[in-house]
Amino acid sequence: MILPLLPLDEPRRLQALLRLGLLDTPAEERFDRIVRMAARMFQVPISLVSLLDESRQWFKARVGLDTPSTARGISFCGHAILTPRTFVVRDALEDPRFADNPLVTGTPHVRFYAGHPIHASDGSPVGTLCLLDRRARDFTEAERQQLEDMASWVELELNALSMKEARTALAQQERFFELSVDMLCIAGLDGTFRQLGQAWTRTLGYSEQALLARPLLELVHEEDRAATAEWLARGARGEPLPRFEHRCQGQDGTWHWLQWNATVNVEEGIFYGVARNVTEQKRLEAKQRQVELMKSEFVSTVSHELRTPLTSIRGSLGLLEGGILGELPSQAQDMVRIARSNTERLIRLINDILDLEKMESGKLDFQLEPLELGTLLAQAVEAHQGYAEECDARVELALEAPGARALVDGDRFLQVLANLLSNALKFSPRGERVTLRLERVGSRLRVSVEDHGPGIPESFRARIFEKFAQADGSDSRRKGGTGLGLSITRALVTQLGGTLDFVSREGVGTTFRVELPEWRAPADPRDTPVPPQEKTAVASGSGSGRPRLLHVEADEDNRRVVADVLRDVADMVPARNPPEAESALRAESFPLVIAENVLPEGGLLPLEPLLAAAPVVLFSVREAEPELARQVSAVLVKSRATNEELRAVVLRLLRASSLRSPAPPPSGAS
Repeated sequence: MILPLLPLDEPRRLQALLRLGLLDTPAEERFDRIVRMAARMFQVPISLVSLLDESRQWFKARVGLDTPSTARGISFCGHAILTPRTFVVRDALEDPRFADNPLVTGTPHVRFYAGHPIHASDGSPVGTLCLLDRRARDFTEAERQQLEDMASWVELELNALSMKEARTALAQQERFFELSVDMLCIAGLDGTFRQLGQAWTRTLGYSEQALLARPLLELVHEEDRAATAEWLARGARGEPLPRFEHRCQGQDGTWHWLQWNATVNVEEGIFYGVARNVTEQKRLEAKQRQVELMKSEFVSTVSHELRTPLTSIRGSLGLLEGGILGELPSQAQDMVRIARSNTERLIRLINDILDLEKMESGKLDFQLEPLELGTLLAQAVEAHQGYAEECDARVELALEAPGARALVDGDRFLQVLANLLSNALKFSPRGERVTLRLERVGSRLRVSVEDHGPGIPESFRARIFEKFAQADGSDSRRKGGTGLGLSITRALVTQLGGTLDFVSREGVGTTFRVELPEWRAPADPRDTPVPPQEKTAVASGSGSGRPRLLHVEADEDNRRVVADVLRDVADMVPARNPPEAESALRAESFPLVIAENVLPEGGLLPLEPLLAAAPVVLFSVREAEPELARQVSAVLVKSRATNEELRAVVLRLLRASSLRSPAPPPSGAS
């Protein structure tokens, strides 16, 4: 901290201050009015008329600050009186003169300061009119001029010893009203104007006389009139007035949105207000909402129109690659592999865009449960074995905290691991390993994904979690990707109550670390949350040894692919729409129903008849809302679930519930 210097004429300055006769006098409305108006005008929490004697700065008028004085040695005003112009500190934490000042590091936590010196009649600087804020901010040249004008008003009040000087002070106030960009006013508690700034005429088009003859409520839009009357009534009762917005009509009939900051002196029956024309801001906000709505509708279209055909394409290619039509010629096998790989890449892009949109709109749902992280890590390793083989790498699991639990959404956590593991495998040298590790660090669990790849360039590290960020000039462009994965991953981890960071050395490798609070069971077992139970399927009434499953899906290609994926598990009965599904349910009973609940026209499939008849697996283009997910037996998103995952879920439900019925008894048996 740098102490303020003393002015060269300090003895003369102190004498001029004492001659004013203001030190340690009671508050006066003529000064209080100015600081109230300054606080509203510049939208700062603290405004002061400060006078500096030999050891302190004493506040003749103050708003937003309880203490009547502070030591001169730590004052900002001690610096401000040394210059004839407005003294501005944009950010005290970045200014070596004030960074460790107790007024900055402690109450009132000053970050911004603007003060203009005020002078006695002989020209001696005796104090300042100053503005303080708890956040850093810029101060324009126009604002400097406005503060200087208001400081001149303070000076006139300091030295108003004659009628002539009083008239000058009034003229200064009127000039301030004329020049202000904001719409200043003084009004009665009933909303009748007593004094108006010229900005009112410039904004609404009425003459000053016309406005003075009309109460504020007559200008207000009918829909906003009751709220405005209540706002004025609150002021009349002496209650603090919140920031307020309403519409006022101009002379040409157009409506203007005004945003108000105001204060009331009940004893005087006066209302001091600053209105700001925010019509353009409102227009831009409405346009932004329209853009967001269009984006949401577009994403919804992408979700249905792209996910559905891509699911059938990926499923068909997977079946071909798996040999459903027999062994393919090597060239054809390569073509199928290339097509499937690029289909997966396109699906990942769509999933990333949809996840990003959901997170930004706050629509991404989380079902938190105390789950064993080791089990989830093992699932992630198993799911990435195929991709590891493609990359000629391997994944190793290191469980140093077996049995440890955290409160997570299992699906979202697996998505985090999938993003980190796929990145690590993608950049791993051939033959290298990627280690997925679980360990305890104090009271937290750390999940690490360690690779031995090229590392992250130093120039890219600050941007690595930004949207669409990719390390140009590195291997990442050749490896492909959307640049959204790590941004989405960090957002997911944050939603789970954890942190994500990394350490990297170029040429050595990178480790991404997810840390989560460890969950421990409550002492009283009655307080232990019970994880949601999966629906138990009902045994089939069919006499066939092979179950028949109902598949409700409008898209013919997807129906065919699902039938092929489950060809050795069950026979599929197709239904294109709700009437066909209801007809099939009346004709026979099914041990399980697979359903796409998003209809082609955009509505939702009625699930009540299906749920009443059998357990339901949603195989849909959309993720299910939490309430719906609790009603069905399983939820699979088409663009995320592989053929193997669909088959595994169906088998699990059939086996767990003993859905296969015994074969019909031999002929003649009783």
